[in-house]
Amino acid sequence: MEISRIEIKTYKVPLLEPVEAFAAGVMNAFDLVVCQIFNDNNESGIGYISVHENQGLAIATIIKNSFIPLLLKKDPRLIELHWKNMWKATHYAGRGAPVSFAIAAVDVALWDLKGKLLKEPLWRLLGGHDKSVLAYAGNIDLNFTIEKLLDGASKSLDDGFKSIKMRLGKEFLSEDLKRLDAMKNHLPENVKLMADANEAWRIDQAVHAFKEIERFNLVWLEEPIKPDDFNGYAYLRSLGKIPIAAGENLHTLAEVNNLIGVNGVDFLEPDLTTCGGITPFMKIAKLAEINNLPICSHGVHELHVHLLASCPNASYLEFHAWRIDEFIESPLIVNNGYTIAPNLPGHGINFDFDKLNQYLLD
Repeated sequence: MEISRIEIKTYKVPLLEPVEAFAAGVMNAFDLVVCQIFNDNNESGIGYISVHENQGLAIATIIKNSFIPLLLKKDPRLIELHWKNMWKATHYAGRGAPVSFAIAAVDVALWDLKGKLLKEPLWRLLGGHDKSVLAYAGNIDLNFTIEKLLDGASKSLDDGFKSIKMRLGKEFLSEDLKRLDAMKNHLPENVKLMADANEAWRIDQAVHAFKEIERFNLVWLEEPIKPDDFNGYAYLRSLGKIPIAAGENLHTLAEVNNLIGVNGVDFLEPDLTTCGGITPFMKIAKLAEINNLPICSHGVHELHVHLLASCPNASYLEFHAWRIDEFIESPLIVNNGYTIAPNLPGHGINFDFDKLNQYLLD
């Protein structure tokens, strides 16, 4: 068996309305890069990544110029070998995004093809633990008024969520506290709340914020400072005020190992698109398990549900606010705070390309 062809398409998908997070600013659209790998029997696997707008074409170019020549005529089942070769081929200009995003798109396609060939869903192929996965609504709402913030939370509750995340990072901490007060008063007592500062603060600002926010009894406070300040994370965690979530902006196993090594995180939250795909994500999950940490996820929930369903230390699956669900058959459903990993071969995701093609860039 060998890879006969690889097709790459990039889309720019507008959001239904602008959303804002501190690190990214206002977002009006996102780019979707889709990689489809065919074997010599014309069987195929689909991989994809989503990224902030105007970055997808650069990632697609890496796949086309650097990875397709490496992969053609090779056995698609040798996923670890292909991952190593892609990493090595882009080592000098890589070791992180956007190369990690490019590797991820290919890696997901290879895993999807393998699952289809073996007629197994990814969550069982990767080990199989519990197809019922705890989920939360990862709302992006920093630019929303308090009224709109609460309306979004109500919609999340109507959609079956029992845990909700809101964004922090307003110009003044007093504004964040006012929004937290409103949210806590709005949510039923049995609904859990997380908050994401998206790298908004320096260490001194974070220390002050933690003291003020502790009273809200959050499940976690996510990315209070820039993601690679490992000593800063260790210091904040040593204060014991609020559990810390982090990991979505770490691009290598070494970075994750450094964060864990300094005791800088309570909820490890990697993203398969930023760390290089399913292959390294599963290694990160094992690293978390070895260190008695829960593994969570960031973004692309329709993929991550398989990964968390295969992990004994799985915690929260983030349902992301970007509108990929609109373009796939049978999107995930949340019921009483949980969702179910599909039993279809591979990841089971089928895009409605007729609907997507209006946003095609290349």
